[in-house]
Amino acid sequence: MPPPVVHGNDPVFPVAHGKALARAVADAKFVKIEGDGHEIHSEDWETIISAIDEHDELSSSDRGKTT
Repeated sequence: MPPPVVHGNDPVFPVAHGKALARAVADAKFVKIEGDGHEIHSEDWETIISAIDEHDELSSSDRGKTT
């Protein structure tokens, strides 16, 4: 199950790095957090938790399936 790639505005690791990572992982979902760098702010928790919850729900629905 591809991970969500959560990335903020960071002077050391620009948004382009997060987008490149998301492109490198098949079907990964890129989630941009506005205005953040290395810090996670409480106003961003809902966005981050939603991305993780969505990933977990998709992952849970794939459990038990055979390819």
